[in-house]
Amino acid sequence: MKAFKYIGTFLFVALLYCSSCFSQNNQWRVYNTSNSDIPDNYILSIGIDQNDNKWMGTRWGIVKYDGENWIKYSKNSTKEVEYTSIRNITIDSAGQVWTGTWGDGMAFLRFPMGNQDDPNAKFKWIYYKEKNSAMPHNVVKAICVDKKGNKWIGTEEGLLLMEILDWGEGGLRWKTFYTSNSGLPHDAVYNVAVDKFNNKWIGTFGGGLAKFDGINWTIYDIKNSGLPDNYIISMVIDHEQVLWIGTYSGGLARFDGTDWKVFKTSNSELPDNVVYSLAVDTENKLWIGSINSGMASFDGSIWKTYDIMNSGKPYTVSAISFDKKGNLWIGTGGGVAVYNEDGIK
Repeated sequence: MKAFKYIGTFLFVALLYCSSCFSQNNQWRVYNTSNSDIPDNYILSIGIDQNDNKWMGTRWGIVKYDGENWIKYSKNSTKEVEYTSIRNITIDSAGQVWTGTWGDGMAFLRFPMGNQDDPNAKFKWIYYKEKNSAMPHNVVKAICVDKKGNKWIGTEEGLLLMEILDWGEGGLRWKTFYTSNSGLPHDAVYNVAVDKFNNKWIGTFGGGLAKFDGINWTIYDIKNSGLPDNYIISMVIDHEQVLWIGTYSGGLARFDGTDWKVFKTSNSELPDNVVYSLAVDTENKLWIGSINSGMASFDGSIWKTYDIMNSGKPYTVSAISFDKKGNLWIGTGGGVAVYNEDGIK
């Protein structure tokens, strides 16, 4: 087993605590606890909804930025811990915000009056944990929505399907996949992605990669494929249905369904062999966040590395997302950075 089981512990590598560390310019902007209402500088996840609102998961809760207001959505029940580490954010087709946490299960944010864009709107957290659902573990690493609206939930101890039935609201069916009852190669599921054929690609932390078509499981690991490391910590499917896989120590892998290609610091300009986050923009360019060497992009032939705010310091990039104006929102250990090569819009 690798030395670090919980990837979040890496964030101590590079903390960028204050905006004074950087010189703001037209290409870069940083928001953190010193110049905004972000509850914590550890930005673990970012989601952007249909209205271009930015939802940011931190070590101490979730915050939304609508371009003017910072709205914190703390847990409002005295029976719950007030804050929690939001490891991932998924926004479904209905605009509902789903969160996976480091130990508090999964939740979604409900607005009883249906006025989600009102900064003062009433809200309620709906929780799914081991004690009140089929959730196999309260550490939730990934939430992915398939073509039918079903949620595929990766946890520290199994993969959970939250299937939407046709009964109307409340019609749910749960199914849990383990190594003991399915073809899942490892119970620690860190990533789930769905391709255009509705195949589920499942990245595990120790068992490699699995493809599940609803019936059959196909396993790819270091022994039977070109996968360079069985410890997968990030994944994305690009517009050509190519799967990009970020690993714990084996660099970046590209898999088109037939052929594998591996990029490491030794054979490419990849800045770090620990690939913490991945995203694809509208032009099908791949953006890569590293654990201690910043961010890079790759368009299939040209690599480019980015030094956040020209700080000259190494830093962790835990999340990358794109808004409708083409700005990159980058989650780091010292706040959220916004970048646009042509100037922030």
